[in-house]
Amino acid sequence: MKLNPLKAILLIAFFIVTALLTYFGLHRSEAQIDFEALNKERSEAMTAQNEKAFESILNNLGSSTTVVKPDILSSNDTQRIALSITLLDTMQQYLYAAVLSERVAKINNNAWRYHTAARYFLMETEKGEHLSLLFKKAKTNLEQCLSIEPNNLNAKVDLAVSIYNINNQEPPKNTADLMRPALLLREVVAVDSNHIDGLYYLGKLAQASNQLEKAIERFKKLVYLQPQNREYYLELSQMYERLGNQKEAKVWLEKSQNIN
Repeated sequence: MKLNPLKAILLIAFFIVTALLTYFGLHRSEAQIDFEALNKERSEAMTAQNEKAFESILNNLGSSTTVVKPDILSSNDTQRIALSITLLDTMQQYLYAAVLSERVAKINNNAWRYHTAARYFLMETEKGEHLSLLFKKAKTNLEQCLSIEPNNLNAKVDLAVSIYNINNQEPPKNTADLMRPALLLREVVAVDSNHIDGLYYLGKLAQASNQLEKAIERFKKLVYLQPQNREYYLELSQMYERLGNQKEAKVWLEKSQNIN
């Protein structure tokens, strides 16, 4: 098949341009797409958007119920705020209760109130929205609580859980932040070897890192401490199954089924 002169010239030009673009695309760093930078920029934009939405929610808490008046958010009357927290708790408005608990905690520098605020922020995460920001708020309040009561074991457990979830949302850049939940939980069981939540979350961390033998040890102790809790038996059954020990998996499954 013969090409007329114009088509031949266009074809040659096409090959030349393609070759030049390929050459400069391969040899000039400016032509390369920095996907890491793009992902970072996108992540930062989403974080800023989430923070803005979360701030808007906090600013409009006063309009979320007619039972608690909006001016409570700027009140210093701790008795009135405490009553409002109780009402909000019964209405399951945990975010509003968290903000007011945090306010009372700051006014009185009260460790219990800081812990309560953190617990409400953690309860709000059950809605599945603004998780990272809620866990960060819980973390801030728990750290304030522990600065007042360093030996509050329950607060340490909650702090470990909060940091673990923050790490899952935003992977840390250093191993210290990654290891902090486990270190906090170990501090708890070092003081109280029978601390249920401390043992439970250490077991779950061991599971997550595939240290199944350690996890089994934790959950067997939990069974000893709380023999009527079916969850522990099921966890043990599943872990033995993961280890390929079907016999033990069946034993623990049957034990779970025998609990009234």
